[in-house]
Amino acid sequence: MANRKNPAEAVEKVKKDTLTRLAEVMEKSRVLENLEMILDRRKLLWNNFLAGLARGLGFGVGLTVLAAIVIYFLVVLLKSIVALNIPLIGTYIAELVEIVQEQIKIHR
Repeated sequence: MANRKNPAEAVEKVKKDTLTRLAEVMEKSRVLENLEMILDRRKLLWNNFLAGLARGLGFGVGLTVLAAIVIYFLVVLLKSIVALNIPLIGTYIAELVEIVQEQIKIHR
């Protein structure tokens, strides 16, 4: 009977192990750093401002690049349709391509 542990000691060991693992998880998840940031309003506002600025800048640059690519392929497509010389659509598209090219020359 000397080899058997007291049930109370076993429960205490489980509690201690659980608390140790919980402390490790909390340390890895940076709970204290996040809590400090939430409590410091200036730091929270500054971080959110910078995050919003970065998102806005990324959105603007991404949309600009995407629009440029779409417009480029649209102009290439329109030029190829004009080259096919489709009667009714061809003249309309030719005028559209000329307008776009004039605008490009103006803004250079």
